[in-house]
Amino acid sequence: MTHQLSPITIEKLVIGGHGLSRLADGKIVLVPFVLPGEEVVVRPVSRKKSFMQASVVDILKPSPDRTKPPCTYYPRCGGCDFQHVRADRQADLKNRILLEQLERSTLQADCGKLLSPPLSSPQPFHYRQRIRLHVGKNGELGFHRGQSHEVEPITSCLLARPPLNEILAYLAGHPSFYKIAPLTTSVELLLSPVDEAVVVLLNLTRKLRPAERGVVEELASGDSRIKSVVVLATGSGVPELFSRGEPKGEQPLLHFSHLLPDGDRLGMTIEPGGFCQVNSAQNENLTSLLLDWARVDGGSRVLDLFCGMGNFSLPLARGVKSVTGMDLQRSAIRSAIRNAKLNDIVNCAFAQNASLNGAKQLAANGEKFDLVLLDPPRQGCAEVIPVLPGLEAAQVIYISCDPATLCRDLLLLEGAGYEVERMKMVDMFPQTHHLETIVSLIRLADPS
Repeated sequence: MTHQLSPITIEKLVIGGHGLSRLADGKIVLVPFVLPGEEVVVRPVSRKKSFMQASVVDILKPSPDRTKPPCTYYPRCGGCDFQHVRADRQADLKNRILLEQLERSTLQADCGKLLSPPLSSPQPFHYRQRIRLHVGKNGELGFHRGQSHEVEPITSCLLARPPLNEILAYLAGHPSFYKIAPLTTSVELLLSPVDEAVVVLLNLTRKLRPAERGVVEELASGDSRIKSVVVLATGSGVPELFSRGEPKGEQPLLHFSHLLPDGDRLGMTIEPGGFCQVNSAQNENLTSLLLDWARVDGGSRVLDLFCGMGNFSLPLARGVKSVTGMDLQRSAIRSAIRNAKLNDIVNCAFAQNASLNGAKQLAANGEKFDLVLLDPPRQGCAEVIPVLPGLEAAQVIYISCDPATLCRDLLLLEGAGYEVERMKMVDMFPQTHHLETIVSLIRLADPS
């Protein structure tokens, strides 16, 4: 393998945020931390049959979209890979990545034309309300380096909300943390935005011993900004709670205020470990978009197959006849039921169930819906789609965090009798290549 290549020009960015170039023989070169149009000198890192991975040695011709990354850990930390991109250009570049993926798929020919301009995040930094940190060999807290399990120690994160960084600094400087660090695989810091308090979630390799419980109690009581410390040990499904300001033994809750387009607010709660969007301001924008696109009225029935804590179910419920929500995570359903009661919403029915099993049961019972909402995890929901025609929904709204599985599932939805009506890229994760997409599909008339 040669140690260095001649200068190459980056054609475009592809999924994963890497720049793509081609050698004279047509072989593809993938390079991180570059931008379209840049002329760069690279060094091979690995060679595959059809492509080569390389790293940047020098940038001979920088893009006007390039900026100096403000983070001192960049690019050693593997958490961000877009900080070299001007904040006002990130959403557009991600939109191009999504558009190319759509065009490469065999979706309806004009599908790319249905992609509207992207929705940029209100905050380019300090937007995350939860972070997950790994623990290094010497007890240091940080993120994994790119393509590695080595921990890059950090003292603060530019993506995290300020209270999270304050507690990160507290833990990193507290001798008690280093006493339990050898047992700790990861630490999650979770912000409760309404009261600006932080829940610390410790993932341990085993249960705590009596002396170690005293150490955790010391950590929990040592800073007034800590709401609770929750300990999850491998092999134990029951967390240990070390609370501050909560009745002993009571599950700590994270409290959110969800602003709706009409100016009203929903109070939302979630248990530590449950899923919620990390970017609350952009989540409100996404919810507004969903409500605008949903073809529903006061007589409509809605099915939310991955409802979580009711993030979308409850805003939708205020303008429809009923919402049926399901999720496989038990704590998510507990949160959804609690949130409905908190907001006096009585037309929602939530149940713990896998989306496929739930959809099959509803179809077998002859249940019909006007709108089906799909917000699956990264792997998508290919197995659910063949069941949807039996529910006869006139509209499906699909929210995805992975362009590849999105395109696969859109093809399946086309095969199930749905057509893409519109779509939009939502930049939920500034400073990274990750993106969210919302797609509205309508059911085609039955030719028979």
